[in-house]
Amino acid sequence: MDRAGRRRRTSLRFAATVAIAALLWSSAAVRPAAAELAAGGAGAEPQSKLERQVESWVAALSKQKPFQDWQGADPHIAALGPGTHSWLVLFTKEGQDIGYMVVHAVVDGSFQLGEYGTGPYSLFSMQQLKRSLVYSGLISAEEVGLITASKRYAHPFAAAWEVRIGEQTYWLDAKTAEQLPVDAAQWASLTGGGDRPLPAGQAAASRVDALRLNELFDAYEKLPWLTKETPFPAEDVRKLQKRLDEGKHLRYVAEPFGDAMLYAAPVIGYQRWADGRIDLALDMAGTRFIPLDALLANGLFYR
Repeated sequence: MDRAGRRRRTSLRFAATVAIAALLWSSAAVRPAAAELAAGGAGAEPQSKLERQVESWVAALSKQKPFQDWQGADPHIAALGPGTHSWLVLFTKEGQDIGYMVVHAVVDGSFQLGEYGTGPYSLFSMQQLKRSLVYSGLISAEEVGLITASKRYAHPFAAAWEVRIGEQTYWLDAKTAEQLPVDAAQWASLTGGGDRPLPAGQAAASRVDALRLNELFDAYEKLPWLTKETPFPAEDVRKLQKRLDEGKHLRYVAEPFGDAMLYAAPVIGYQRWADGRIDLALDMAGTRFIPLDALLANGLFYR
């Protein structure tokens, strides 16, 4: 055989070896994915890390009476605004909203549970928004399909819909759908212009230690923030829990937009997690559970 023929045979043998190696590598690469699919059932898509974490929180919360319906609910996860590192999880059952949670990204790749709540009007309820826009006269019932609404979230008391109607832009509270005295420039100033992942902290708690819910009351029965009463020292967790365990009233007041807007909400209970985290229950168009740390950072408590 001439030299050219030997070169051709060598090239063919090399090509075959490469092809076989590529096939073996490809089979090894898809094996883990195939195993994950099989674990989730035939034809099922593997859950994302975020979905698995949400499922873990649902399992913990649904053992408590206010969240029992979450066990069989349909969770819908969506990014919470443009360029965000947070997500809104809406829970529905038979087509009706029954609750929500906000999830934040952590720099180490994990997730932190933010606020969460129960009731027929979730955070960023489109039904609540449309009703408010019609009631306030900003649109007619026939025009509800013509609005453009975007979610904006900085913290529980800086959570808003940015709504465009024609050439006008309006801002409405994400929970109550009340119109807010804020514009785009003020919002950017309030939020610092962006959202960043949270610093690494403790692992996400997976068990609730205690839940306390008291009777509802009107936060405006008294106005201690106007009469200059001394704020309640809610940073002392033992005093805080004792007051709520005794069924005594406690109010939370925040002014995220300065003097132009004041939130006053009744604190009706708390939930304590196994890692010591405390979330306070506020009555705001449903029950809204907000981490104590977030409340202390953005407002004051009054008796």
